[in-house]
Order: sequence, then C-alpha cells, then structure tokens
Amino acid sequence: MSTSASRALLTDLRGVATPGTHPRRTAQRDRWLRHMTLHTARRGHAPNAAPSPTVIRQKGPSTLRAGTAPPSRPTLLALLVLSAAAGLDAGSVAVLNSALPALGAEFGAAPQALSWAVSGYALAFAGLLLAGGALADRFPRRRVLTAGLLALAAGALPAVAATDFWMVAAGRVLQGAGAAITIPAATALVADLYPAGPARSRALGVFASAQAGSYGAGLVLGGVLTGAAGWRLVFAVQGASALLTALAAVRVLPEGAPDRGRSVDPVGGAALVATVVLLVLGVDLLSHRGAGRLFAVTAVAGAVGAGTLWWRRGGDALFDRALLRIAAVRTSAATAVAFYFCVNGSLFFVPLYLQDVRGMSPAGSGLAVLPVSAAVTVTALLTGRLLERVGARTVLTAGLLLTGAGVAMWCLTDTQSPYWWPVFAGLVVTGIGQGLAFPALTVLGLRGVPQDRQGAASAVTATALQIGSGLGPAVLAGAASVAGPSVLSGQHVAFVAAAGTVVLAGGVVAGVRRAW
Repeated sequence: MSTSASRALLTDLRGVATPGTHPRRTAQRDRWLRHMTLHTARRGHAPNAAPSPTVIRQKGPSTLRAGTAPPSRPTLLALLVLSAAAGLDAGSVAVLNSALPALGAEFGAAPQALSWAVSGYALAFAGLLLAGGALADRFPRRRVLTAGLLALAAGALPAVAATDFWMVAAGRVLQGAGAAITIPAATALVADLYPAGPARSRALGVFASAQAGSYGAGLVLGGVLTGAAGWRLVFAVQGASALLTALAAVRVLPEGAPDRGRSVDPVGGAALVATVVLLVLGVDLLSHRGAGRLFAVTAVAGAVGAGTLWWRRGGDALFDRALLRIAAVRTSAATAVAFYFCVNGSLFFVPLYLQDVRGMSPAGSGLAVLPVSAAVTVTALLTGRLLERVGARTVLTAGLLLTGAGVAMWCLTDTQSPYWWPVFAGLVVTGIGQGLAFPALTVLGLRGVPQDRQGAASAVTATALQIGSGLGPAVLAGAASVAGPSVLSGQHVAFVAAAGTVVLAGGVVAGVRRAW
C-alpha cells in the first residue's frame, strides 16, 4: 500500500461513525492505522511513494525542509537560461565600451555626447529596478523576464539602423529599461526554483559568476566584432542573443505564481522612479565642473523632493515599504552601496593609471584589467559551497576585506611599477573578494523575505549597488582632485578612501550579528 493510499484510508476510517464502538477499541484501531501508515512510508518502494524530506539546519530563525534529491536536469537548464539573461546586462555594458571610439568617429560625437550612451542606460536601469521588482511580484515572473529580454532586443534595433548618434542613445535607454525588468525577475525565479539553503547558495553563485564572466567576455567580444565588421555588428549580436534567450525562457522556465491582490499608487510610483533617476543623475554630474555641478545639486534636490512625496503618499507605490522593516534587507542595501562604491570607484582609476602614468593604449588598459573578471567568475562558482559550510555573513565579511586589501595594493604603484605587482596582484585579490561578496550579498538580501516579495527585495539590493556604483567615481574623483597636481598622488588618495570604506563595511558586517 502506498503512503498516499494509507493516509487516505486513515482519513476515511476516522471519518466513519460506527454506532456502539467502544472508545478503547477506537483508540486501538487508530494506533494500528498510524503504525501501518508509518511502516508503509518507511519501506519506500511503493510505486508512487515520495522520497522522505530531509531537515536542513541553517543559520537563521527557522529550519527549512528540502528534498534530498539533487536538482533535476530541467532545473539546471532553467538556471543556465536565467544566468544567460542576467549576463546580458553585464555584457551589454561591456561591449559598448569597446565600440564607443568607432561609434564616435562615425557620427563625429564629442566625448561628452558619447557618455550619454552609457549614462542613458545606467539611468534607465537604476531608475526602473524597483519597478521591475514590483512587476516580478505582481505578474507571472517568466512573462516579466521575457518582456525585459524583448526590450533588450528591441533596443538594439535603433542602434543597428542609426543615422545619428541620438538614435543609439535612445536604444540604450530602452535596453536599460529592459535590463531593469530582467534582473529582478531572474533573481526571483532562481529563488523560486531553489529553496533557501545550500541549493540556493550554489545557484546564486553560478548566477553571479555568469554576470562577471559576461562582463569580461563582453570587453573582448566588443573589440573583436568592432574590428571585424564595425560597431553595428555589436548591437546586432546583442539583440539576437536577447531574442534567443527570451525564446529559451518561454520553453524552459516555470510560469511563476504572482500576487495579484495589491493595487499600485501611480503618483507614488512615478515619484519613486523620479527619486532614483534624479539621485543617480545628480551623483553622476558631481564630478563635472561649472554648470554640471549646478545641475548635480538641482538633481539631488529634486530627488529629495520626489522622495518626500513618495514617502508621504504611503501607498504601495511599486515598492512595499514593509521590506525596509526586515533587517537583512536594510543591512544588505547599505553594504551594497559601500561595496560598489569601492569596486566601481577604484576600477575607474586603474585604467587611468595604466594610460596616464604607464602610457598604455585604451585597448591595452582594457585587456590589462580583465584578470579581475576572471577572478570574480571562478570564485563565484566556488562560493556556493563555501556559503553552505561557513555561512553567508562570514563569506561576505571575507569578501569585503579581501576587496579592500586588493584595492590597498594599488597604493604601492609608482611610475616604474611592473604590471604584475602591484596592479595584477591587486586585480586578482579584488576579484576574489568580489566573487565572495556578491553571491553572499544576494543570499543575505533575500533572507527572511516572503516568497511573493523576492522580486522587490532583489531590486532593493540591485538599486543600492547602482547607487554605490555612481557614487564611487564621483566622490573619489573629487577626493583625488584635492590631493594636488600630481596624478599619481590623487589616485593613491582615491585608493585609500575606497579601501577604507569597504574595510569599514566589512567590520560592521562582522560585528552586527542580529542584522541577519
């Protein structure tokens, strides 16, 4: 008799009222039925008997139950599709860096105009991440992911057919919006496919590794494609890749169950989007002088006003403020800002050192920083098992401290330093730190979050990373400018500030045990 049949029989017999049955005999019958049910379940060779679940103990307030069987082949295939979708975001940023010089030469665009191809993408991505998270929690997540991938593909069309530079910039804005929809949905689907615990940690390690690897591959592929057939081929390949990934998502991924019971406050939602966009824009303009700095102050003031409006509305404006009451979400977001402040800010100066001080070409300096992507990719693949053994908070602390140590190595550079030391060594150590920190940060940012809020929670961490990414170059460039006329001295000041920030964050993470 199968387990399900035994349970059904037990239920049926208990539901039958037998007149005149003695209470003692009834108790004996119930004990016999319970014994038969447990005996049948333990045998485990009935045709439709399910494997017994194993209790997984993990750090945290609860004990989770998960099956002992390894992930099935369809689940692994779904993880590969989701990793490819996430990799398109990082890859689309990297390939453009290699194509920008050729693009500017064809249209005669000035460097300041060219920067909008990068900034337009970043503004749309950062501004709409929270909206993307809300969509992933309100609608079937596979459909949201597919819509984001199709937007990425559609954004490549104006660039391929561009007759002036601003068509390219418009396409990049659309691609940024598509990426903002894709990333939260992909992260939430990983959480749907893998239960909280070791399986999810390993899956998120693969997920983060794909993003890091795509960035490094994009730098190389962008240069190869541009050199072979021009910069338009870069966007054509990008669009085709997004379209193929969307088709694979439809075939492989589960639908995902949304929570349709919540309404949206459109005014509050618009205020929230404006807050993030103006804040990122203001931070980006801080490094400019003259009118640019005035625009930066105006944008930040506008962000404060829009944020105040959003907060006073109090409705469900694309983002549930109750998430901020979860300590893990708050702490992960604050750590993410400090983490990417250091990473993006310091890596902004490494190519400048290689070009301005050591005389490398732009292409050569781009290849010289590739070891950091390789180190992140390999480390993130291995981090999943490490998360299982020592815990996410310990891994995150180690990652932040290693990142700071790698950046601090660059303070030893001078005009005669060989590439292998300290530049290469610092890139490898920093990459290992990032490979540890990023998956751990993603895991911790989802801890304690209800399943129907996973998309919004992942968007909070991603938005914090974008804010830190914008703050780093702007603030550190200002710090470098006050160090005096020496370029190298200014870069050393920036490296010290970046390393100090992330090491301080690591110390806080190590000390604040109750946050996770």
